[in-house]
Amino acid sequence: MSTTEQLTELAGSQEEYLQIHRWMCLSKALDDRMHSLVKQGRAPFVGSARGHEGIQVCAVAALDRARDWLVPHYRGLGSAVGMGLTSREWMLAVFAKADDPLTAGRNIPGGCFGYRARHIASVSQVVASWIPKAAGMAYAAKLRQEDAVFVCTFGDGATSEGDFHEALNFAAIHKLACVFVIENNGYAISVPLRLQAGNPDLYRRAAGYGMAGAMVDGSDVPAAYAACKQAVERARRGEGPTLLEARIRRINSHTSEDNQSRYRTPEDIQEALAFDPIPKFEHWLQERGWLTTEVAERIRAEYEAESAEAADWAEQQPDPRAEDTETNVYAG
Repeated sequence: MSTTEQLTELAGSQEEYLQIHRWMCLSKALDDRMHSLVKQGRAPFVGSARGHEGIQVCAVAALDRARDWLVPHYRGLGSAVGMGLTSREWMLAVFAKADDPLTAGRNIPGGCFGYRARHIASVSQVVASWIPKAAGMAYAAKLRQEDAVFVCTFGDGATSEGDFHEALNFAAIHKLACVFVIENNGYAISVPLRLQAGNPDLYRRAAGYGMAGAMVDGSDVPAAYAACKQAVERARRGEGPTLLEARIRRINSHTSEDNQSRYRTPEDIQEALAFDPIPKFEHWLQERGWLTTEVAERIRAEYEAESAEAADWAEQQPDPRAEDTETNVYAG
């Protein structure tokens, strides 16, 4: 048995893996439903997380949701689902309703995750601006002697921003309980990684800051969970931050406003489907007798129905009131 196989076998229990699978399926169902809503003219926008579900869910599955925090990027639907975001709550955000728990209807879906009750920090659409926020939150927790770990997720494009370097340097100096997760899908919108970085091994940048760094196949769920769990445990022991690069393939366009066929070849787009983490993980579960094809199909159908119901319900909820535009924006 290889070292990687040992890690994946020891990382979690059958129950943990099956829960990860369910969260991934729910994320996909919500993502697919959003695309349908956009095509129907019922919703304005979708920033797809397809292909990202494995690493997104694994990163938060390794956390203690009662004390740890997620600082996600705007494509982080899978991570938010893993932190407890429900279908109805997400669809309230999709339709920008008054009771949207993320932004009270003030932003595009996922444009500004922020849900204190679920330990999801509010972020900005300005690329990489939330990475220093994660370091700051971890520093505050350290000063307060709180036992909390902070997982911060972002795309490969964010590693080209100064915020990324400043946050990692600060986190390393103060040995903060942070896990920085690069969801490297190879494109910063339409710019390929080869035009962003002279060294495509982004995780190697960790050495420059004196922190741990690792790379994992983000479509290999057992391996990704093992890597995330190790990084979280390391942070909780007070051994400092980790830079984890998860290599994945983006299945859909950057957003519903984008057309990836203009900068990706048909072969590249088709090949990305082979790295869909959900069928890969289902095959792994089936090999161990933990999941059958029939049960997997039933779970997918269950979440497709749940997503459709949540969308229909949310669409009928009250819109934000004009008089509440400045509520929680300016000091009273």
